Amino acid sequence: MRFVKSVKAAFAVLSSALILGGMCLLIWPETSAAAICTALGVTAMVYGVVRIAGYLSNDLYRLAFQFDLAAGILIFLIGLALLLRGDLARAGLPVLLGVFLLADSLLRLQTALDARHFGMRRWWTVLLAALLGAALGALLLLRPLTGGRILVRHLGLVLILDGAENLLVGLYTVRAPRPRDVIDTICTESDS
Repeated sequence: MRFVKSVKAAFAVLSSALILGGMCLLIWPETSAAAICTALGVTAMVYGVVRIAGYLSNDLYRLAFQFDLAAGILIFLIGLALLLRGDLARAGLPVLLGVFLLADSLLRLQTALDARHFGMRRWWTVLLAALLGAALGALLLLRPLTGGRILVRHLGLVLILDGAENLLVGLYTVRAPRPRDVIDTICTESDS
């Protein structure tokens, strides 16, 4: 139970960091590409580890972190690429973020529908964020911006949206099991 709460808190902090980072890019679009790659790389690596830990946690509904083993590994590798090969990553950053945001949002779409199935009241907020994220990811893929302040501001908007989407999912769907929620059964096979 304590591990789930720790992962939920770390997930919320890192989602908030994405939102803050995105706001910084919107406010200061003249930030250097190297600084952006370094900051995104470090954040992505930590975020990837937190998402893997989320997958390994004992979340009661298993909604928020159900796809996070693969997503965590992918995010960690993207962060590593941004740190080690920032020069190459900068060229493809809009497309890379577009693919990731589209994939992550489509998986969050399933999370929203699963939350509805579980009877969670605010499932529709996750659905709206997932649809908006998918649209923004598709826009990055279909019309990749090629440079300057517009690209940096668009990347800031993507980070804000992805952070908000993850924050919503983490806050509304992660539940630590209470002792009364855990049902311990012993199954035996009987000869009939």
